[in-house]
Amino acid sequence: MIIKPLIALVATSALAMTLFQHLGRKHQQRRLRHEGRQHRDDVSRWEAEGGNLPPPRPVAEVPTRRRVSRR
Repeated sequence: MIIKPLIALVATSALAMTLFQHLGRKHQQRRLRHEGRQHRDDVSRWEAEGGNLPPPRPVAEVPTRRRVSRR
């Protein structure tokens, strides 16, 4: 007599768990697609702004002559 309601409870719980897992996977896939799209947009914007600019050239120092003392 108590077996039928127990089986129904277990079956319902299993279905609910499967549904939540499925929805969780769908949400994760949607989030990953969104993050990938956002990353591509950020990279495109960054490249349009010039990307990594080359480092500034060092100012060439003018070599100075050493004075040699003549004795």
